[in-house]
Amino acid sequence: CDLGCGVGSLAIPLAQKGATVSASDISNAMATEASKRAAAAGITTATFETSDMENVSGEYDTVSCIDVMIHYPQEKMAEMVQGLANRADKRLIVSFAPDTWYYRALKSFGELFPGPSKTTRAYLHTEEAVVAALEKAGFKLSRTEMTGTSFYFSRLLEAERA
Repeated sequence: CDLGCGVGSLAIPLAQKGATVSASDISNAMATEASKRAAAAGITTATFETSDMENVSGEYDTVSCIDVMIHYPQEKMAEMVQGLANRADKRLIVSFAPDTWYYRALKSFGELFPGPSKTTRAYLHTEEAVVAALEKAGFKLSRTEMTGTSFYFSRLLEAERA
């Protein structure tokens, strides 16, 4: 299950490798584009729907939620992780914008230019807080990685049911 699937950047390659994928995004435009991309690639083992994470049902071997935590304030993050855990039988894969001096500076700079920028609405999380939420939800950290582009990076955590 790929929650917050965007345009299918993770779900489509997983399906191409043989996985059966259920994916959703809160944005209808994103879910629709993901569905179109999957169809164009001949993918029949991935389904895409428009839904917020709280309304997704079912249980899955693995639940991924990549770069969605940035939209959840610290006080809601553990609740979000518990919701993901309720859907995962074996594994959770999550990523988040880490609370670093770099991102705090970027947010402060963005606040100098009020407007529709997402920068000021982005929530940062410490790795310790995310790991604690995973452990409270019954998962044990099994792997950590960094992901990144030229200007953005995130922390990727893989956890298995304890």
